[in-house]
Amino acid sequence: MLARRRMLGTTLLGGLLGSAIPASLSARRRTAADAEAGPSEQSTQMSDSQVTKIVDALKDVSRAIEAPPGAFVEILPIRQKQMDYLRSTNKFPDFIDVGLDVWFAVHDWHVKHLQQPALGRDASGRYTISLMGTQLVMRPDLVPTFISAPYDSR
Repeated sequence: MLARRRMLGTTLLGGLLGSAIPASLSARRRTAADAEAGPSEQSTQMSDSQVTKIVDALKDVSRAIEAPPGAFVEILPIRQKQMDYLRSTNKFPDFIDVGLDVWFAVHDWHVKHLQQPALGRDASGRYTISLMGTQLVMRPDLVPTFISAPYDSR
């Protein structure tokens, strides 16, 4: 059985793994006296499947935290254009024209990562969305996957 004070006195990772795994191991090594314990004591022990689920969930959290920052597939083509422009001019571009699919992928990226999309309109009345200081201009008249060369307002 797991002591409540022992579980609360340890860290989250050490507490869950350090106290959950011995509980499941001790369940296999029960003595005859433990087998006669009441149902309330037996129900507090974790099964192997519960421990496995906890360990898998912790591994998923760890992978999400350690994921490389460049793993945003939705905005990767835009980011590459921005980096190329940044290398050549030492600044981010002011504008990039994009097709519908690219524009909505950037919008969905904002929603997925709980970022407030900065929507607007340019002087021509076209919709824009801001991404790292660059205004992406929606161009529905072009191919949906189109990404133009970056340009400044000059």
